[in-house]
Amino acid sequence: MKAIFAISLLLPFVSASIFRSPNSQQALQVNPQISEELIDHLLAIHDDDPVKVMRLVDPANAADLDEPRLLQVFGKEAVWMTEGDKLRLRKQGLSFMDLTGREHLFGAKVSSAKQTTWPDLRYQEKVKEVNQLLKIDEMKYNLGNLTSFHNRYYRSEFGVQSSRWIYDKVLQIIANAPPNVYISVETFTHTFPQPSVIARFEPTFGRLSERRGFTSPCVIIGAHQDSANYKFPILPAPGADDDGSGTVTILEAFRALVEAGFRPELPVEFHWYAAEEAGLLGSQEVVEEYVKLQKQVGAMLQFDMTAYVPLDATPTVTFITTDVDTPLTNWSMVLASEYSSSPVDGAKLFAGAGSDHMSWHRAGFPAIFATEGDPFKTFNPHIHTVMDRMDLKEFSFEHALEFSKVAVGFAVELGGWVN
Repeated sequence: MKAIFAISLLLPFVSASIFRSPNSQQALQVNPQISEELIDHLLAIHDDDPVKVMRLVDPANAADLDEPRLLQVFGKEAVWMTEGDKLRLRKQGLSFMDLTGREHLFGAKVSSAKQTTWPDLRYQEKVKEVNQLLKIDEMKYNLGNLTSFHNRYYRSEFGVQSSRWIYDKVLQIIANAPPNVYISVETFTHTFPQPSVIARFEPTFGRLSERRGFTSPCVIIGAHQDSANYKFPILPAPGADDDGSGTVTILEAFRALVEAGFRPELPVEFHWYAAEEAGLLGSQEVVEEYVKLQKQVGAMLQFDMTAYVPLDATPTVTFITTDVDTPLTNWSMVLASEYSSSPVDGAKLFAGAGSDHMSWHRAGFPAIFATEGDPFKTFNPHIHTVMDRMDLKEFSFEHALEFSKVAVGFAVELGGWVN
């Protein structure tokens, strides 16, 4: 069961989680005193194989390491491997998508916006008013809390606790909402310990709006909340940039919209996904449920890594142009040029690479991806290590704030604003 929170009202409701298997994994109990030196020693005496070491430190879930998984390393064809092979792939620095059991969901459904006409910008005054409410100090405070967890690994107790922190923070924001602003929030439980978090501005004219037909297509703004140390998952992983920056970027946009009394015509959702580093698992389960419930999704924008700027680089709001909805990307670049004070540009990734937007894109929904810079020119070398910290000289909250402005613009221009 999920719980939905409306202002001053707590209502339980039957969840579509009947479509998903119950959580079958135990949360990994991590001893923060285990050092990187000890893990290096264990790897050295066990053939440098993280699977052998994981069997030692997590015997309760050792059998899970042998489960077959259909994994697609970004840029390659999907092949059958095992859950344990995920550890080996991450240790090699490789990212992937876990397609197990969802081959049907992504079969030849890549997003196409042939008949979609994206609207002219018409809420400039409203968007700029909201953007005046954005605060870097809020982002610093929130990221300080997120990076204080030992890690946010999707199978660890810390991953569960950090997700709960996000949920509680969203509730705290909603508690201060003005009257007549309709908002709900839920924890979206998964087949693994860490839940995703979904906050939703309900359409002002009701969930079943006669003005839009039976159900209104929602606008989704997302980031992934988990972090991972690719050397070994129980090691520290502050994940300040990947993707703590995206997490607080959209959290601050959400806070400012609530404070401004945002009343959209269409539903606007903010998603904080679990288990992106495990193969986009959290977003895939969310997409699977939306498809089964025949929910309409009008547009989705993912923010993954929004704060790292090399010392010799120009901060640039960047949109990935590969494996995305191209018309929506082009429209969003115009939007970003209107509302951000930074330059706006596009950049490519190699084929099949991306973030949680890929789950939506492959299921046929218009989905796009914004990030801190060209991945081939301004890549953050510290991600997936203990060094992905917010105190680095290259870490820029000012840059992340520009993405919050884009998120606000995306929400208002596509969701509308009812006075």
